[in-house]
Amino acid sequence: MTNTISNLALGQRVKQLRLQKGLTLKMIEARVGVSATHVSEVERGRTSPTVGALCKIADALGVNPSHLIDFPVGEPVSVTEPGKRLIITGPFPIAYVEVLTQQQPHAEISFMVATANPGYPDGFVRDTHPGDKFIVVLEGVLEITFGGDTFILRQGDSLHFKATLPQTFTNPGDTPCRFLWADWPRFKI
Repeated sequence: MTNTISNLALGQRVKQLRLQKGLTLKMIEARVGVSATHVSEVERGRTSPTVGALCKIADALGVNPSHLIDFPVGEPVSVTEPGKRLIITGPFPIAYVEVLTQQQPHAEISFMVATANPGYPDGFVRDTHPGDKFIVVLEGVLEITFGGDTFILRQGDSLHFKATLPQTFTNPGDTPCRFLWADWPRFKI
């Protein structure tokens, strides 16, 4: 399926891939010689790159140029039914995650419902990456430590933070904690 891509959609795709790879605009410039200013203009949809510039940007991102302009966009709406969702379990019975957005292969954000069981003293450690995370506790208590700070979240509490900080999740309560978890850019399985 071939899609016509707008300058804005192309720019969003370039920015998403750049952030997923942890690259700055200056890093792109240093790698392939396309100015940081030009890449920024492309990302904001203000200009369309030449074929040569697009190839260089794609090279810096480690993808084929066609990946930036001709990719399947998936269905505009997807439904995931309980019992048919991907379940990810941790190395210990501390946590499992139900992926809510698996049917959208090119979505820019992931939504999951996670369950953290009590009783694991070291917590569940998440790697750092560029982007944002958002958590809202649906039931129970969740302790999140990152950047030297610890937050105790209870039912209804939410937390939004940069994913560039190392994170440790623990359940200090005596019942399972369920929380809605959103990742941008999309969580890679």
